Amino acid sequence: MTDRLQLFVRLATLAAADETHTDLAGRLCAAGRSILGADGAAITVENISSNRTTLSTTDGVMATLEDLQDVTGEGPCLDAFRHSTHFVLALNDRPGGRWPEFARSAWQAVGDLTMYSFPMRPGGKIFGVISVYLSNGRELPEPIDTAQFVANAVGAALLGDPTAAEGFGTDSPWASRAQVHQACGMVAAQLRLPPDDGLAILRAHAYAYNLTLAETARQVVDRELDFREDS
Repeated sequence: MTDRLQLFVRLATLAAADETHTDLAGRLCAAGRSILGADGAAITVENISSNRTTLSTTDGVMATLEDLQDVTGEGPCLDAFRHSTHFVLALNDRPGGRWPEFARSAWQAVGDLTMYSFPMRPGGKIFGVISVYLSNGRELPEPIDTAQFVANAVGAALLGDPTAAEGFGTDSPWASRAQVHQACGMVAAQLRLPPDDGLAILRAHAYAYNLTLAETARQVVDRELDFREDS
């Protein structure tokens, strides 16, 4: 219990001392990366819906990994949320296994590294996922149960984030997937498809044209892209 208390105090201290990020998710993401000894980290919520939201990433590598999971519809973060347990993926020149398309695309984009995804489940209820990566052949220096405790603590802190109540306000970090949700509805209406199929169309287009899901959604919402013309 003392070790967990010390971890929580360290998490809170690092987050409070962070002058780089103005939002709570950004401060907690950076603090979690530091405590776990990782090279980068990301926090995501609503991971198996069209509202999947990346609240924060610490660097471009982590942002790329999250974007590719959006586009391919597979990856350790999505399954950590779906199955409420941690997953590990080593990216190398032999992609395959559980997430072959994500692993291939991710390795081509960022090279060799190991990615860990932990569900944030304060109180036992899944809230989101914190993912980290380590490069240069390094493995997570902390035990898995320690990393899981940190993930749960981050989730507990985020549940009290006042910006969560702001929904999809334009100034909130929780707004990043509002446009994807809107675009799914527009594509579904254009092609007379169920909303989930609208998301599949967005993902396929993003993959085919090497775009992020967010950029494809923006094109649809801004009416730069209309799938009725393609059909």
